[in-house]
Amino acid sequence: MLMKNKIIYTILIYIFCHCTSFAQDQFYNFETKTIEITEDGNLLKANYGKVVSSDKNFEIKGNEFLYSKNTKILNINGDGSIQIRSNNLYVEFDIGFIDQKKFIFEATGEVKVKDLNRNLEINSNKIVFNYKENILISSSRSQIIDNYQNKLITENFEYNINKEIIKLNELNLTDRNNNNLKSSIAYINTKTNNLYGKNIFINLRNETLNKNNEPRLKGNSIINNDVSTKITKGVFTTCKKRDGCPPWELSAKKIEHDKKNKIIKYENAFLKIYDKPIAYFPKFSHPDPTVDRKSGFLTPSLKNSSNSKNFLSLPYYLVVSENSDLTFSPRLYDHEEVLLQTEYRKVNSNSNHISDFSFKINDDKKLKSHFFYEYNRGIKLDNFIDSNFDFKIQSTSKDTYIKKNKIKSKLINSENLLENSAKLSLSRNDMSVNFETIIYEDLDKNDSDRYEFLIPKIDVTKKIKNKTNLNGDFTFKSQALTKNYNTNIFETININDLIFQSNSKVTNKGFYNNYEFIIKNTNTNAENSLNYKNKENVYMSGLLQFNSSLPLIKENNNYKKILNPKLALKISPNHTKDNRNDDFKINTNNIYNLNRAVKQDMIEGGLSLTYGNEFSVLDKENFLEVFGFKVANNIRIKENSDLPRNSQIGQKTSSILTEIFYQPNDHIKFNYNTSIKNDLTNINYENLTTEFKINNIVTNFDYLNENNSEDNIAYLSNTTKLLIDNSNQISFSTRRNKTIDLTEYYNLAYQYKNDCLTASVEYNKEYYSDRDLKPNESIFLKLSIIPFNKDDPKFLK
Repeated sequence: MLMKNKIIYTILIYIFCHCTSFAQDQFYNFETKTIEITEDGNLLKANYGKVVSSDKNFEIKGNEFLYSKNTKILNINGDGSIQIRSNNLYVEFDIGFIDQKKFIFEATGEVKVKDLNRNLEINSNKIVFNYKENILISSSRSQIIDNYQNKLITENFEYNINKEIIKLNELNLTDRNNNNLKSSIAYINTKTNNLYGKNIFINLRNETLNKNNEPRLKGNSIINNDVSTKITKGVFTTCKKRDGCPPWELSAKKIEHDKKNKIIKYENAFLKIYDKPIAYFPKFSHPDPTVDRKSGFLTPSLKNSSNSKNFLSLPYYLVVSENSDLTFSPRLYDHEEVLLQTEYRKVNSNSNHISDFSFKINDDKKLKSHFFYEYNRGIKLDNFIDSNFDFKIQSTSKDTYIKKNKIKSKLINSENLLENSAKLSLSRNDMSVNFETIIYEDLDKNDSDRYEFLIPKIDVTKKIKNKTNLNGDFTFKSQALTKNYNTNIFETININDLIFQSNSKVTNKGFYNNYEFIIKNTNTNAENSLNYKNKENVYMSGLLQFNSSLPLIKENNNYKKILNPKLALKISPNHTKDNRNDDFKINTNNIYNLNRAVKQDMIEGGLSLTYGNEFSVLDKENFLEVFGFKVANNIRIKENSDLPRNSQIGQKTSSILTEIFYQPNDHIKFNYNTSIKNDLTNINYENLTTEFKINNIVTNFDYLNENNSEDNIAYLSNTTKLLIDNSNQISFSTRRNKTIDLTEYYNLAYQYKNDCLTASVEYNKEYYSDRDLKPNESIFLKLSIIPFNKDDPKFLK
């Protein structure tokens, strides 16, 4: 019998059944576009619609249905889906069947199962569901996505819905934080979301500074959920995977990863270096690799010294709050001495605080200390784009305390010169204003002359609109300060500059020409000063400079050659203040500057011509300057004896300044600066720096000879490194003072470093003496394990 209509028919199977036994079995309601019954009513075919079980538990949709009365099997083909209301399951599939006798539903193709009760999604190419026992099985590779969006891939699984347990073989789990877990066999409790596994291996997401690290855990068994991971007989390391044992690992009876607090905890742990146990910890913890800031010990160090005695340093990093932290660095000496150093940092929305202080108790029970502090605050003012206030304190209880104890702090730039200051900086597009009050303390001077006061110091820079016919830019600069130094020397200074710089013009011949001038007014009032008259004084002067250059370029496929002759003509009608004993270094780069060889409060007087040439060769393929040569000289009609003598810039012919640069490849680098006396009889300044790379050896030389300064500084230094391989290197450095013919120091160091471990041994020998500082010989030992022993954790900035 064939029935084809455009309407949807609802037919009960027992209507066309020829025996009462069939009517008593489970039956289906068909709501489809077409139905065909054949084989004396034993076979029913239907297309496009849905089939609902008589108890309403199953609702099945598909393109084709085939039901056999004899086998009691319903086949579904094409765009199939089934909703099993008793278990709140929804399944999408390509091909499937229901076997009433075996209580089995089987689906193949692209199969997606949704457990709406547990918010689970299962993707597979074959599943079998026993709806009598409520067990869902897949023997093929499947993916499960849980309530927390963790993705689990398994070779096969069995889901017992009644017991709320999923058994997974060869599990590969990636959680929402991109951590990866593998287990040979695992169980998931869908009610508690706990995962239980054996023979587990976990790859943790790497958030360390070294992207080569591969942090991981392994163990015999695991209990894992969204809050924590607990492992028995586990091993943790961050080292990159390699053949053999990792450089370091922590093995423990129990390991717990606290995901909420981002801490890894250990019980009965051994630290192993290349599989050799070197330390035991009954309990131990450190931040997991995702942590930026977490309290914990930093890299310890051990130093043996003949001068400052032997000590062990154990720095500890403490997160105080969300916006503050500190580093506590105690030194434990082998005698009854202790040095306690702390750096505290706090960052607010518009301000920063950093303090660094230490206390040292010597074996004579005397207390010595230092204190450094910096405060910075951004200020919002309507008339300025950027406004900042800075406050700085630097002090020490003894002059040699910082140098002798090798106090390291980013708050100071010198071991001998300390600064205490308050500064206010205001700026906008056309103007900047700086107010400063500064007190310098020179620890090398005696008590009465060590302080220099700048109270106050005001700098103003203002761009002026050009309302003249001159084509260029005007700038006005003004500085006012009161200075007190060497106990009884007082100087009040006001300097005003009007500066003009024209726009460059290119002539038909290719010359680049421009001019610039400065008009300077200096007002001073001094007492006991050697620099200014000891009364009120007014100084006015001006200088006009014309600049010209003719860049010539020649190039081929490989190189670009540039020859650039230059000149600068200076004209100033005024005399120069006596500046002859000042130490101003003139070189090939600053000799063309407008006010090059004098203090800020004066102008270089007279008529002079600076001329020179620059030649360079550029490697176009490697974007590298392989050769450079500069030469410059200054001539003047009348000698100016008030200018600094060290460069002969005031004589009719100055020293000849040269610079030679040569780098033919990555293996050789050479730079030589000289200042040759005008009579060519002597070199009054020279600085030679070189770098050579030969296979695994890198050596640098630095030679300086200043015959044109009162100190007559001369030294030769060398640093050489032997790169044994990617992990091992030996370095040596020394410096010899050529003026007094004395070696200042030797440093010899060996370092082993890989992606997760650094070990070094350094030998230092220093020959200089300074008050209670004596020649010193020391050995420094350091071992760094990454990441929980960091030299530089991500401090607040």
